[in-house]
Amino acid sequence: MAADIPWELAWEAAALGPRGFYMHAMPYDHFTTSVEQAQLTDKLLPYLRAALANGPVTFIDVGAGTGLLSEHLHAHLTEDEQEHTQILCMDLRPRPEQLNPKFKWIQGDIRETISQVPSGNTVLVAHEFLDDLPCAIIEVNEAGLAHVVVTDSTSGKQLLGPLLQQGSPDDAWLQHWWPTVRPFMRCEVGRARDICWNQLTSVVTSGFAIAVDYAHTYEDRVRGLWDGGTLAGYAHGAIATPVANGKSNITAHVAIDALASSCAGAPQIRMMRQGPTQDFWWLIAAYENGFPEPAKMAT
Repeated sequence: MAADIPWELAWEAAALGPRGFYMHAMPYDHFTTSVEQAQLTDKLLPYLRAALANGPVTFIDVGAGTGLLSEHLHAHLTEDEQEHTQILCMDLRPRPEQLNPKFKWIQGDIRETISQVPSGNTVLVAHEFLDDLPCAIIEVNEAGLAHVVVTDSTSGKQLLGPLLQQGSPDDAWLQHWWPTVRPFMRCEVGRARDICWNQLTSVVTSGFAIAVDYAHTYEDRVRGLWDGGTLAGYAHGAIATPVANGKSNITAHVAIDALASSCAGAPQIRMMRQGPTQDFWWLIAAYENGFPEPAKMAT
């Protein structure tokens, strides 16, 4: 007998569970990210060098995959910079055999393993990581009532489930960041991403926390530009219907301004569109550090 499962729970199992996508698939076989582009390293180097001015630094690669970003960055450092930079890669998968033996690797669910990381002078980068974290999906019916979207465990179809409980944490998040005001609109509740980002940024006492992701802002959300939602699947290099079966990558855009408000501590914040499309954003949180001078930034 089929069971209707809230999308957030089905997504969690399909992406991060024992039989999930990230446990058996090589992501680069299914989609391309800007980790593979040299320009990303050029853009990150000024932040690492600014942090190095404060002393030895730990570079944390969140959702490291094959460790490609860390390898690229390390190759661009001088010998002295390499000596004073510890590189820490974190991922659900086991350590890649070809990874630089000098790099530290922590395997496991980053929402849990981040507690193993000591705080300090850090440059933490979550590159196209947060948009893959499962979150609740909400759809408004024709009467204007918000429902939790569920998936049929047999067919994979998306269905309207129970009404969203008024006063619940997800409802409060939506009221503040993405009001459900129009019939048939869809929203992804970013609360789980905010919680994770707060955990990640809590290890940065000086330096920078940088999230690079497909995202949107409150202004565009309330204008209705994202009323169709952003839930999508990717398989074998092509867009696919998002089905929580572990066979494809599932992703949804990040509410970048909500993420900024969830930074641990009281950093300086910058948000900017910078990437291949207008919905590709950078969030930079500076802790006990000024931002690198524009003249020293890669363009």
